[in-house]
This record gives sequence, structure tokens and C-alpha cells, in this order.
Amino acid sequence: MSGKDTLVDKLLANYRFWSLAAIGSFIILVSLFLAAVFIQRINFLMLVMVLLFGFLWIGATSISRHSFVLLKRYIGREGEISILEFLSTQLVVFLFPFAYRKVKKEAELYRKKNSAD
Repeated sequence: MSGKDTLVDKLLANYRFWSLAAIGSFIILVSLFLAAVFIQRINFLMLVMVLLFGFLWIGATSISRHSFVLLKRYIGREGEISILEFLSTQLVVFLFPFAYRKVKKEAELYRKKNSAD
């Protein structure tokens, strides 16, 4: 395995990690929000937790998007980001499985192409 293949693996793992972090923080954010709505007695701690998990979700989504773009740029497909892929970076919670499978296939093609050289 060459250094470039290792970097592709690291970028792919980074994209997967931050996307899953965004999904997890979104689920926790929605759960806290629903709990606050249904309890109807919101205290300061609950509001702070909702706010912090909202910021975590925004940050993790942003890092996931940057990881995706870096991976696409590294494997030479920067100009080929489709509308669905762009939306998947915006709506990572809903479209992550589709985008991850596609970018993983592109990374495999990149590895095969470079291993033949």
C-alpha cells in the first residue's frame, strides 16, 4: 500500500466518522427538542443542551462536507460533484448512505487505477 492509498483511506474514514457524528448529534438534538416540547417545563440546562447539540450538529455537518470535498478533490473528481452529492453534504442525516457508497466506489476505482500504474 502506498502513501496515497493510505491517505484515501484516511479521508474516507474521516468522512464516515464526521457524517456519523452529524447523524448522531442530529438524533440527540431532535430527542432533546421533543423532550423539551413534551415536558412543557423547560429549564436552563435543557435549553443549553439543545443549543450545544445544535452547534455540534452544524459543526459536524460542516466538517463532513469539507471531508467529502477534500476526498473528491484528492481522487481527481472535484468538478464532478453532482446535485445529489451536494445535497447529501447539506442533508447528511438523510442521504449519507447513498453518498458514502458512491464515494467509496470512486475511491476503489482510484486505488485500482493507481495500483496498475
